Amino acid sequence: MSAPDRLTGVADSDVRIDGRLTGARGVELFWQGWLPAGDPAGVLLLCHGLGEHSGRYGHVVDALAPDGWAVYGLDHRGHGRSGGRRAHLDHYADWLDDFDAFRRLVVARHPGLPVFLLGHSMGGQIALAYALDHGADLRGLVLSAPALASNAVPKAAVPVLRGLARLAPTLRPAGIDATKISKDPAVVAAYQADPLVHRGNPTLGLSSALFAQFDVLPERARELRLPLLLQHGTLDVLTDPAGTRRLEATSGSPDQTVHWYEGLWHEIYNEPERGAPLADLREWLATHR
Repeated sequence: MSAPDRLTGVADSDVRIDGRLTGARGVELFWQGWLPAGDPAGVLLLCHGLGEHSGRYGHVVDALAPDGWAVYGLDHRGHGRSGGRRAHLDHYADWLDDFDAFRRLVVARHPGLPVFLLGHSMGGQIALAYALDHGADLRGLVLSAPALASNAVPKAAVPVLRGLARLAPTLRPAGIDATKISKDPAVVAAYQADPLVHRGNPTLGLSSALFAQFDVLPERARELRLPLLLQHGTLDVLTDPAGTRRLEATSGSPDQTVHWYEGLWHEIYNEPERGAPLADLREWLATHR
C-alpha cells in the first residue's frame, strides 16, 4: 500500500491510501481511498463510468469528508491503473466478481461500518447488478445517470451488436462524445488531458455487455429491497434518462428517492450546478446511515 502522486481530478483529503488486488481471471486491479479526519462513520464505494477512473470523483470526496465518510474507488479492469485490455470486457460476471473482491477488502479495513454503493453511468449499471446479487452486504444504493438505455443505439440494433460481438469482441466501432459529459469547459478539458482516461472507443465486447442489460436489470430491479437514491440530469445525451425513469417505475425498493436536475448534463457531480446533486447526495446518505 502506498500514497503516490495525486491523480488528476482527485480532491485533497486528510488521508489518501491505495493498493492493488487480484480480480477475476487473475487481472490486477487498482483501488484507492480517502479517509476523513478522525474515525470514519460510514463507507461509500465508488463504481465509475466508461473510460474514466476512480480518481475523477474529487467533488464527491470533498462533499462527504466533513461528514465522516470513508470513500473508496476501484478502477474497473481495462480502466485507469488497473490491468486488462483497455475498455474491454470478456464476461459480465468479471465486473461483479472484481467489485466483490474490492468490497471485501474495504470491509476488512472498516468492520462494522455501514457500506453504501454509488455508481455512475456504466458504473451505475454495474452497481445495480451488484446490489441485486449482494443486497445483504450493503446499506444503500445510489445511482447517478445509470446506463440503462441509450440515446444513440436503437433497441432493434442491440441483437445485431451482440452478434457482432461474438464474432469480433475486440472491434471498436464507436465511442462516447467527451464534450457532452459536462457544460463546464474546464471539466471537459481536464477529462481530455487526463492520461488515465481512455479516449478511444470501447470494444464491442464491453458495449454489447452493457446493452444486453438494458431490458434485464430494470425488470430484475423489482427484487430490489435496498434504500435507493436515483439522480439524473434531464439533458443527459450519453445515458438516456428513459432508463432511469423505467427503473423508477419498476424498482421494488420500499425506500426510493428520485431527483431530476433540470438542464444538467451527464456528470451531475461535475456540472457548474453540482451543488444541488451533491447536497442531495450528502443529505440522503446522512439520513440513511
